[in-house]
Formats: sequence, structure tokens, C-alpha cells
Amino acid sequence: MNERASPPAPCHAACEAYQAEKLAQKDLDSARAEYLFKLPDPFIKPLCGMLTDVRDEPILHLICNQLILVVPSVFILFLYYQSHLLGLVYLALNYGLFLQRYMLTLHSTEHRPLFKQRYGVLNLIIPYVMCNFYGVPCGFYRLHHVVMHHVEDNASPGDLTSTEALQRDSFRHFVRYWVRFWLCTWIELPAYAARKGRHAQAVLCTICAVAYWVALAGLWRLNWVATLWSLVVPFFVSTFALMFGNWSQHIFVDPDEPRNTYRSTYNCVACSDNSRTYNDGYHIIHHLNSRLHWSELPQRFIDILGAHDENDALVFRGIGFFDVGLLVFTRQVGKLATYIVPCGPRQAKRSHEEWVALLRHRLRPARARP
Repeated sequence: MNERASPPAPCHAACEAYQAEKLAQKDLDSARAEYLFKLPDPFIKPLCGMLTDVRDEPILHLICNQLILVVPSVFILFLYYQSHLLGLVYLALNYGLFLQRYMLTLHSTEHRPLFKQRYGVLNLIIPYVMCNFYGVPCGFYRLHHVVMHHVEDNASPGDLTSTEALQRDSFRHFVRYWVRFWLCTWIELPAYAARKGRHAQAVLCTICAVAYWVALAGLWRLNWVATLWSLVVPFFVSTFALMFGNWSQHIFVDPDEPRNTYRSTYNCVACSDNSRTYNDGYHIIHHLNSRLHWSELPQRFIDILGAHDENDALVFRGIGFFDVGLLVFTRQVGKLATYIVPCGPRQAKRSHEEWVALLRHRLRPARARP
């Protein structure tokens, strides 16, 4: 594909790599926006001393924001009103303000514990308490994402939500992918854990699934309107968001090298989402080292920029994963190619048409791995 392209001038290649570095530097220097408002220093400083890593202070502010705003709102829904309008307003505000922020907080804290071991019980707040307000059954996320998705690395058939063997520009295929997740995960996920010899996690996941349905039935009888808007509708909205996010993050998988992490996902740099999501746009870096602290992701990208060029990794500027997924589903791959940032001399010589051809090639299904 590249043979017909004339070699670029060395300065041009250097400029392209420099541009990618400058864009990553913007993310490195950006102010954090994972929370709505900061709590006063006299309140937050003692809590910071309980953190495993003080760089996670934004997470403390977010949790406190939710405890102040979200939890009382749910109690009001259940105890005082049976109003569909109020339920809709609650859902719109809670999800508009916090869904993206919370999901990436859950993601970050499941990879790296938020609180020190002596305060370990506090690490249960995010994955076992707050998750219920965002349609995520407790006891599922860590097993699904940290254990299954990262260990299997989007490989089919090991990863139950792998995208590689699917036609990833087909919305019909995505709907089947999403429905399978919310319909079958109750059985498939604990079965996966048992099959891998993780029997304790399989048992915990099963107990959490049963508890979830028992609690849902009890709350439905208590106040079905509040349960509908605080638990049932959020479950479907959140599973759609989670699956569309995972699909979009792994929408470009090189069918020739699906095991190459640089070619099974991509990075989004200088994207406004990064300041709200702990630099989640650096997804290649995250898959290369899922234990790396979120604040270090842009710098790590800069450090291995040459490896991105050598492995022909995809890097987009100014747009997020959902934008990428929407552009693919709406058949705007040509427009999407204009957001690509070359990472060095190999990529700098590629024409727009060649980028479009590469994107289309990486939408093709890859064979299931043994």
C-alpha cells in the first residue's frame, strides 16, 4: 500500500512525530475535570492520607460529589414520590453529570486500589455501592474487565466480549453483541471464572447475581417507579454504553496481527474526554501496562512514540472513542481518517486514501485465536 508513496522529507517526518508529542503534552498538562466541585481542604486532606497514591485525589472529590448529590436523590425517589417525570429528570441529571466520570473511576480503581490496605473496606464503596446507581451489578466489573478482558486481551473466543471476530462496522452485529452481554453475562461470566479455575470469583459472581435480582424484586414491590428509573433503565443504558465503549475501543483490529496490542486498539490524544476520564484515551498504553497510573499515560505515550510508528498504531486527535464508533457506523471512515496523527516517518508518508484503506482493512473480522 505504501510503495507508490514518495518518501517524505526528514523534517516533515520529524514534524509529524513532534505534533503527536505536543498533543499528548496537552493531556499531560490539562486540568482535571473528573469531579464537579472540590471539597474544602480541611475535609479532603485527611482523606488524602488514606489514599494508596495521592495523585488519585480527583477520585475523592468525585465520590464525595456523588454521596452529596446522587445518594440523597435516590432516597427521595423511593421514599417520597412516585413520579415518572421526577425519575426521568433524576436519570438525565445523574447520567449527564456522572456516568462517564463514574465508569472510568470504577475502571481506574479496579486496576489500582484507591485506599491503602488498612482502609481496604473503603475500596468496596465504588464497585459494590455506587455501582448500583449506574446499572452495574456489584461483583461483576472486576471479573469481567480486569480478569477476563485484560487477561484475554480482546482475544476470541476467550474474551466473552471480544470484537475481533466480528464485522465491526455493522450496527446489526453490534446490537447482537450488546444483547448477548446483558442477556447472557449472568451465566457466561461465572462459567468463565469456573473454567479458568477461579472458583472463588465464580461463586462470588453468582452470589452477587442472585442478590441483585432478589433486591430488584423487593425494591420493585416497594416502589416500582423509583426502581424503574434508578435501577432498571440505568442497567440497559449502562450496558449499552459499556458495550459501545468496548466495541469502539477495539473497533480497529488488524486481522493479520490481532495479537499485536498496537494494532488491536488505538489512542485518542488531545481529546476533551481525557480530562474527565483519567486519560482513558491512551488505550494502547493501558493495554500494554494496565497497572500504570492514569496520570503517567500521556508521558508513556511520548516515551514510546517510535514504537507506535514501527507497529503502525492508530492515533486520533481531538475525538473520543464514542466519536470514532459513530463515524464508523455512519460510514464516515474518510472523515475519520482526517483525525489521524502520524507518529513518525513510516506513517508520515501515507496518503489520506491509504489511511482510509488501512482503516477499512482493520474493520475486517479476524480469525478466532486458538
